[in-house]
Amino acid sequence: MMKIAYILSMATSGVAAWNYREIDILQQHDVEIAAYPLKWTEGPYMPREDWHFHHPNGFRTLLLQIPACLKSPVEYLRLLGLAIRTRTILEFLLANDFAHEMRRLKIEHVHCHFGDRKFFTGYYCHRILGLPFTVTVHAYEILMNPNPNMFKLAAMACEKIITVSEFNKKEIMRVFGVTEEKIKVIHIHGDMSDERMRKSIKLFIAAEFREKKGHDVLFEALKKLNRDDLTLWVAGKGQLDVKKMANEHGVDHQVVFLGAVGKDIMNILYDACDIFVLPSRTAGSGDREGIPVAIMEAMSHSKPVISTIHVGIPELVPEMLVPENDADALAKAITFLADNPDERKRQGENNLEIIKQEYSEAEVCRLKDLFAEIIDSGIDSQVH
Repeated sequence: MMKIAYILSMATSGVAAWNYREIDILQQHDVEIAAYPLKWTEGPYMPREDWHFHHPNGFRTLLLQIPACLKSPVEYLRLLGLAIRTRTILEFLLANDFAHEMRRLKIEHVHCHFGDRKFFTGYYCHRILGLPFTVTVHAYEILMNPNPNMFKLAAMACEKIITVSEFNKKEIMRVFGVTEEKIKVIHIHGDMSDERMRKSIKLFIAAEFREKKGHDVLFEALKKLNRDDLTLWVAGKGQLDVKKMANEHGVDHQVVFLGAVGKDIMNILYDACDIFVLPSRTAGSGDREGIPVAIMEAMSHSKPVISTIHVGIPELVPEMLVPENDADALAKAITFLADNPDERKRQGENNLEIIKQEYSEAEVCRLKDLFAEIIDSGIDSQVH
């Protein structure tokens, strides 16, 4: 198995989507990746728990300069002088930090994404460790490179410059004088198609991560069904570690966690899902539902709903109700609707009518009438 170090960016919103997919695919093909982001921010694509990502730490970086200097003092000072002249001191310091771990992991090759500070850091790793290194150049680094002279120096030392298009290849040759033989066009990964996901029945739960919402019961039902044609979308956030629940039930590969989403995205999700599921129950603390608004919203989008015989829910949902905490019954209800698209359509249309007749603008106007009645009665009492 090859051991490759990736120096990349997480500067604005986590791991870039193409980096994430690239790392994932390489590891599936027996390439062990150790990633070294220069900065760390949260975003839509974050490293998986089993991925090796070196978390930036300024104190550690400074501390590791001592053993780096003691190990090869002449080379350390030579490279420090170069870093001062080329205005790449931070990249030099980071490289000593990264190299310390790369040496321990027995890294065989260093690859950098973007021909800027990541590339310059990779250059110093190459000088410190004697490892071959490559870079993928995307776009801005060609005409807007923050340090063109350092790019030229690193370009001369690297094995290959990879870029994403023939146009970029010609531009790199024109701007930096790199020879054609040194540049290779390899397209970045853009295939997000998922045939299983596209064809699967989409279940949707939108709820706070609280015990009374019954996420664990839904995961247990999915586990019992063991059907590859079901995908569960989970929207929400809260006190419970619902992702951990899904992992423990062994259904995380079927679950897509969407986080807390706004009104517009929620409407899209209601429209796109096939079945809305909310297995509400009384929590151990005694906490219970009223009538969950999410069920009403799903019904207003003509969606069939599976829920539980819990407090006021039967007043809203006329069918597909199961006992609380009954994963077997919940699994049976999911199977019925998943296998009967005509029934899903019938129930969805019926649910929309219920909302229009009993849970729409007319109900808000009843509240207005109540306010007026109370105010009028107060005026009357003052008059008399």
